[in-house]
Amino acid sequence: MYSVKPTVFFLVLWIAAGLTGCANSAGRIAAAHPGVINQPGSMEHILVATSSHLAAMDREKKVLNDSVISGLRETELFPEVTETGTNHIEAGIKVESDITQIKKVTDNARLWFGGLAGQARIVVQVTVSDLSSGKPVKTFTVEGESGSTARAGTTDEAIQQAAAQITAELVKLNAQTAVPVY
Repeated sequence: MYSVKPTVFFLVLWIAAGLTGCANSAGRIAAAHPGVINQPGSMEHILVATSSHLAAMDREKKVLNDSVISGLRETELFPEVTETGTNHIEAGIKVESDITQIKKVTDNARLWFGGLAGQARIVVQVTVSDLSSGKPVKTFTVEGESGSTARAGTTDEAIQQAAAQITAELVKLNAQTAVPVY
């Protein structure tokens, strides 16, 4: 008769529970809540800045900032997209992202606890302002949740989803403010 040692049994059960939890996770991005205030003068130059009042957020701020910059550049709609402080630009828009809430889930937590580590979540308040006048153009909130990929549940995935939503809102704003060519 075949017998299984309790340690092996619990190890197999732990791995199965972790994989099942990852497979059942689902990603979600909350709809942005726009509030158009003014029309920007130009969207040819975009400065991107990310901040947070939450403690120990340096890595997450950097990842979000870089993700927004690369997302905007990939659209090829905006001639110049840079990080605040790298160039002195007087005309264009500034995109300020403020991380207001976050639930972090690290790769180690995902490895050790699987689906029991839960979903990572980030909420970002975004303010788009005109560089020339300093006036706000649009404000909106985005939310990213992890769980839609094989890496199901890491903070980086939630940040990527929030950055994609920010990029999508700026593409919409660009379309709304474009001058039609006849």
